[in-house]
Amino acid sequence: MKKAFTMLELVFVIVVIGILAAAILPRMDRDSAAEATIKLQSDIRYAQHLALVDDKYDAGNANWAQNRWQIRFNGNSYSITSMNNTVFARDPETGNNITVNLNAEYGATIDLNNCDGGATVISFDHLGRPMTGNLSATPYPALGANNGSLLTVNCVIAVTADGDTFNITISPETGYVQGI
Repeated sequence: MKKAFTMLELVFVIVVIGILAAAILPRMDRDSAAEATIKLQSDIRYAQHLALVDDKYDAGNANWAQNRWQIRFNGNSYSITSMNNTVFARDPETGNNITVNLNAEYGATIDLNNCDGGATVISFDHLGRPMTGNLSATPYPALGANNGSLLTVNCVIAVTADGDTFNITISPETGYVQGI
């Protein structure tokens, strides 16, 4: 008697290999808008985390507010900085400065128009509360003064790529960041 595989056994093995290949192979299509939104959302949370663990208050320094952790936008790029924009946050995985160009990496654009009049700097105080405006102004001026004041309305940042737009919302007072 010959030893060989039956046709049914061969078909079964081919079906199993097909199922495994479909499950193991990575997705070939890329959702650039979602990826860029998740990256920005993660970095905003990281800046807030740094502010919570690294309180910059110094009673002996009248300009201590300039040293807060912040995310600073420049067009479609941003960086996480502190110490009056001289110290950069480092990526925990690579050790590199966190400076991201969403357009170069994901083909994405950022729209800050619904974030306190298009604020380009969002800083966080020692309680994680978001602030916008000029960091060189007094640390906590009158609300709505737009010169280093606490955020009073939702800050909505739109990220667009490949025709898709996703929003990231930073809530006032709590600094809760929500998006995808």
